[in-house]
Amino acid sequence: VVARLADDVAVMSDGKIVEQGDVETLFNAPKHTVTRSLVSAHLALYGMELAS
Repeated sequence: VVARLADDVAVMSDGKIVEQGDVETLFNAPKHTVTRSLVSAHLALYGMELAS
């Protein structure tokens, strides 16, 4: 949903922004472990994995 509705996104953990940027960058090259976990979970729904 986020990828279709937003241009930029902020990922929060424990009430703090841990990573933010444009959707394409965050989905293709997430840096924070929380972002990587969220993207990986989304991709797993479609039988895909996050590239290393």
